[in-house]
Amino acid sequence: MGLLLGLGYMISSLFGVGVLLLPNLVQQIGAINFLIGLTGIALLLNLAAYIVLELIEITSSDIEYAVKTILGKFGVLSTATHGVFTYSALTAYVIAAGDQLAAWLGGDPHYWSTLFFVLAVIPAIGGLNLAALTITYLSMFLIAMILFIIPINLNFAAIPVSFTGSVASVPLFLVIAAFALAGHFSIYELHRLVKDEKSNIKIFLAAFGFAFLIYAMYSITAAGVGSMGELSTATLAQIYPPFYSLLVSVVALLAFYTSFIAVSHSFVKMFESNIPKRAIYALLLIPIALLYTAVREYHFLTLTNLVGRLGGVSLLWFLALASFAHRRAAKRWKTKIPSWLSYSVGVTLFLIGFIGLFW
Repeated sequence: MGLLLGLGYMISSLFGVGVLLLPNLVQQIGAINFLIGLTGIALLLNLAAYIVLELIEITSSDIEYAVKTILGKFGVLSTATHGVFTYSALTAYVIAAGDQLAAWLGGDPHYWSTLFFVLAVIPAIGGLNLAALTITYLSMFLIAMILFIIPINLNFAAIPVSFTGSVASVPLFLVIAAFALAGHFSIYELHRLVKDEKSNIKIFLAAFGFAFLIYAMYSITAAGVGSMGELSTATLAQIYPPFYSLLVSVVALLAFYTSFIAVSHSFVKMFESNIPKRAIYALLLIPIALLYTAVREYHFLTLTNLVGRLGGVSLLWFLALASFAHRRAAKRWKTKIPSWLSYSVGVTLFLIGFIGLFW
């Protein structure tokens, strides 16, 4: 589909609910801990991306199939982690969209969440290829608006951002940062859009580096505007004058919308060769409705915990499984990445996820 589509898909996938949860965590852990942790998790995910892309190349197969085949009976865990990630991510987008619209326009968040869900599902199940092209252009618009919001945050800065803070929230911050930076399985999906390995790496590095800088600048500047709730853009929509409130709300909703489509696309692709599409849609939508009810109605988890402890942890564990599969593959094929490095990355990813889940 071309380099532009690949880059647009990557960038749109890297902006979602994860980054909008970070300002609240900056206020909890402090700017220094935030920057150190964000840099560390970014470097780790960068290594994981190279491992995943090389695993795809050497096996000449889909990453899900490669992991299942190489890891044998443990390979089914890749499907499980991918499924948990999908359900938690899509549910988070629906909840966050309802909260954002309620903060901006007023009204019941349940109503707004339902409306967003209906509007997001239509392109997600009706025309994914067209949606991918649409996402490319939407992502360009999204970038322009995010770059505009950062100086607005500086202009409305009202409180100092602490350099240090509590380390108790650092494990949760790391899994949320991983959820945000890993880009909703865009590492895994990128090879579907651009087949050339060198182009894949260039696209990933460009999008990943850009996202890292934007995450850092947005999170720290938003943290200085005022006391942040879980969803920073919902807080900003209540603080800012009407025009700026409109701007941040559009940015947030656009990010949720493109992310919903990207994650749905990945899930459908995982099963489409083995299961009828109607069954896939049922498998996709029914658990989201159940999880939404558990979180929204019965307060099973907060939005932050839903994204971090379910979405972030499952994504880290999926990448850990891919790293372990690469280590085994290195015994059968010649690889550029040494097996000890892929094993080390896999163990580190697993431990960060484990600590983030139970801390």
